[in-house]
Amino acid sequence: MKFSIITPTHKRPAALMQAVSSVLAQAHSNWELIIINDNPGDNATASVEALNDPRITILTNEKNSGVNYSRNRGLDTISNNSDWVIFLDDDDTLAPHALSTVADITQSNASDLWIVTARGSSESNFATKAPKNKQRYSYIWDYLIKRTFKGDATHCIASKFFNNPKYHLRFPTLIKQAEEWLLYSELGTYTNFYYKPVVTTLTSDYSSTGLNLRKRTTFEQLKLIPIIIKEASRRDLYLSPAFWLYVKMRIIRAFIK
Repeated sequence: MKFSIITPTHKRPAALMQAVSSVLAQAHSNWELIIINDNPGDNATASVEALNDPRITILTNEKNSGVNYSRNRGLDTISNNSDWVIFLDDDDTLAPHALSTVADITQSNASDLWIVTARGSSESNFATKAPKNKQRYSYIWDYLIKRTFKGDATHCIASKFFNNPKYHLRFPTLIKQAEEWLLYSELGTYTNFYYKPVVTTLTSDYSSTGLNLRKRTTFEQLKLIPIIIKEASRRDLYLSPAFWLYVKMRIIRAFIK
């Protein structure tokens, strides 16, 4: 079982090295790490390059293009024999035995193509909040609309959703910063996700909203709406009634402080 780990980075060489070290320390060794440097001209990846590990690929963008563009470059680069894709931010680290844990989960739930595990500041301090005794969730209904599943999480997704032309999922590029929920919403039209309450990603910088909307003004949030709709139209996500319900709720939430 091979994992493709995608890590965009921007001006954080020390943090990046910690993230890389956490991958190198994994007991499950069948992985590839694709790092995308979004700050051309610097040497933020020099320490990683010095490791000379053939499992690590380093790409450099021609100009600063944002995390979504960088993630898409990583998705374009995953190996043909990749089984699962995991997104690891450059300021996060994998918990010890994270890949082994996820591998065990995928083997025990062979029919599930989207595995979600928790993030937290430690393996016992969860940032991801979910109802007890529930394992499978609809991303649009449970996460975006009803918000019974809250907070950021670790997503392990079958590679076929990225390298199979039938799906070819990609992150939105009109929105430079995050908005990864658009990709997950599209993925949610194909499958629900299975959640296992175990921390596999350690993070020290976490927003409990998971969507970072509270950091934007009402005007900034409303300005994003037509861009979001344009992105959704590219992928036919706008055909989903649930998507439009979420857009309506997002507009309402823009005015709620």
